[in-house]
Amino acid sequence: MKEKTLLKIALIGSLIGLVILYFISAKIEVKEYNPNFLNENIGDDVKLEGIVTKITDIGNVVFIEVSQQNTVTVVLFTNDDLSLKNGDDIEVIGEVQEYKWKNEVIAQKIRVVG
Repeated sequence: MKEKTLLKIALIGSLIGLVILYFISAKIEVKEYNPNFLNENIGDDVKLEGIVTKITDIGNVVFIEVSQQNTVTVVLFTNDDLSLKNGDDIEVIGEVQEYKWKNEVIAQKIRVVG
């Protein structure tokens, strides 16, 4: 009898926790990336939209040039085949990092929006 009660309490607690996490995650927003402000966003998670102008695939690393107001380099570490092509309108969510005095976005998620 005690095991059934503990199981019920655990299930109810888990469901309440999942509902709370759902509402918290709905309020989380990623900042829009503006490459005009140098070094301001380093280490931040950002979202950017733009058009793919160049794709360089070097094995497990893909460099994607995305045209916005300025050109932004997006770095994607993947083992999968990439289904992007020049001219695709994409949205990238990732972290801004500095490499050789240039800002790059290390992609966590890329999706085609247009």
